[in-house]
Amino acid sequence: MNSLDFSRYVFGPPYFAWLCRGFLMTLLITALGAFGGMLFGVIALRCRISANRLARAAGAGYILMFRNLPVVPLLLFLTFAFPGIYRQSTGGDLPRGFEFSFLILGLSLNAGAYIAEILRAGVEAVSYTQIEAARVLGLSMSSIRRRVIFPQAALIVAPALASRCIHIMKNASLALVMPLAPSAMEMVGQAGRIAGQTFSWIEPLIFAAAGYLTLSLILSRLLNRWADREHARIGAGL
Repeated sequence: MNSLDFSRYVFGPPYFAWLCRGFLMTLLITALGAFGGMLFGVIALRCRISANRLARAAGAGYILMFRNLPVVPLLLFLTFAFPGIYRQSTGGDLPRGFEFSFLILGLSLNAGAYIAEILRAGVEAVSYTQIEAARVLGLSMSSIRRRVIFPQAALIVAPALASRCIHIMKNASLALVMPLAPSAMEMVGQAGRIAGQTFSWIEPLIFAAAGYLTLSLILSRLLNRWADREHARIGAGL
């Protein structure tokens, strides 16, 4: 068995630059997926607690569907099936580079379903006496939700939201199943790109795995520190 050659297949040009770009793309995918997941989660939460029966059913249906649908089939549907449906319906093709947008959409839809349930748990944990106090002060229900319930709910579930961000980062590696442009590939995709040219999978995959592990540990520490600080704020205010 030949010895591993990281100097050639990882740190040699141009492969190290590819892997570094993959590292940055992983961060970008994580940030966009977390933002989109939070957006979908808040919308789904508002539907779940709405007085409108149709809105509640839509929110519950979204959560039920995307919490139980694996991410890979979702990404494959968005990448290969949806463009065919669009072509048959409109007679045209989607713009070039749509795969990256659909990657973010798929990760956001999946994360949003979980974030909605996390936030709902936070909403239910807010003391009802605070809601009654806000009503006594003359606030409308929409103002109570915006100024009293939602801010406290987000702080209460801060640790769970931090864990979900880490999960989104790990799911970024599933971009490997999508035909992304080389410039849009994350670390595992760039490792596969290197292996396709060098026929050596071991070294770039070890580097990509180490990159994900390092990024996961750093993000976990930063987000947990933020969550602990927000929890301390809640405890000080009680």
